Amino acid sequence: MSKYAVITLAIGYQRFWKRTHAIMRNYADKIGADFIKITERKIPNSSEFTTGYNLEKFQIYNYLSIYDRIIFFDGDIVIHPQCPNLFELVPENRLGVVCENAPCYDRSFTFQKACNFYGAKYPGNSENWFNGGMMVVSQPQKKLFIPPKKIRDFPAEQADGAISHNFVWLDTPMLNAWRIIKNIEIKNLGFRFNYVGSLKSLTNKPFEPEDAFIFHGSGFEKPYIYKMIKSWYGALSPFQDTESLAAKER
Repeated sequence: MSKYAVITLAIGYQRFWKRTHAIMRNYADKIGADFIKITERKIPNSSEFTTGYNLEKFQIYNYLSIYDRIIFFDGDIVIHPQCPNLFELVPENRLGVVCENAPCYDRSFTFQKACNFYGAKYPGNSENWFNGGMMVVSQPQKKLFIPPKKIRDFPAEQADGAISHNFVWLDTPMLNAWRIIKNIEIKNLGFRFNYVGSLKSLTNKPFEPEDAFIFHGSGFEKPYIYKMIKSWYGALSPFQDTESLAAKER
């Protein structure tokens, strides 16, 4: 057994998981890590929330009793075949993440609300607000994955800070506030390592998603997962799916 693991959530069913999980397993093999899918709910009260399955990433706490270091990926992530070993980019005393910050994003409203609810000191801006869909975690960050006793979701923010009425965020606001309380330092890897779906529609996006190492098909961008797999792996790749399957995700 390796001292390292690549972990993803697989609670419920998504058609594209057949492809994204295969890519994650391939990546884990390349960097000498075990590949693990979390398939069962074990976090108390996670079933009380619409997006409660996202709380199951807090099972990372238990896996850090087995592994020294963990890379966590949401299930809707596609990894470029030349993506470097993330363990080599992040020191063990830092939480490796990608921050959604200016000039592309403003998360200040939700960040302040989350800090107020969880009892964290708001840092004055949202420059270090990170997306919880990709994390490089080591033993010093284990305490981050002890969930608070009281949990709530928050309205999602659009890139410009406007409040969305279509989505709520549950785990990411908690992680951002909890990180402050637990005094955990981060290593911001930049958008190449978690290119969230909403980024590609921005007029001020730093680059195209095809130029990233990790694409995150979050929100309404699930169909784009198939396009990224085709772009990065080719139409004849075993990771490629058909256009008809992609259409069913719409």
